[in-house]
Amino acid sequence: MPTFIRIFPDQIHMPGQLVSLHCSASGSPLPQISWTLDGEQLSESRRVKTGDYVHLDGSVVSYVNITDLAVSDGGLYGCEARNDVGTVSHSARIDVFGPPFIRPMGNLTVVAGTTVTIRCPVSGYPIDRTYVEKSE
Repeated sequence: MPTFIRIFPDQIHMPGQLVSLHCSASGSPLPQISWTLDGEQLSESRRVKTGDYVHLDGSVVSYVNITDLAVSDGGLYGCEARNDVGTVSHSARIDVFGPPFIRPMGNLTVVAGTTVTIRCPVSGYPIDRTYVEKSE
């Protein structure tokens, strides 16, 4: 089963900064590491780049580099290390000073009678509270 060697903490940044997040994991077979933002696969762009390499100690080091950080880049970042034996995951918030921003969410299908928890993909800092509008 994969084991994390290095993970990243919750962070607060100013807009315009360069942010680099790292996760490293070991395991046999060698794990693959993937990244998410607010539960969705992290998309690369001109400012957001991901990569990985195998360290001399045999661990996999994966990273996300974000240049010219924007309020909309804030959220819950996650890394997941997976191999044929198992999966481990880690997540931490990256907050960016600025006004509130809500990342658009896709449609969600839920079976009637089941309990579902939905996390609002909000960024901006500081945010005192969020309001939930419930419709049935």
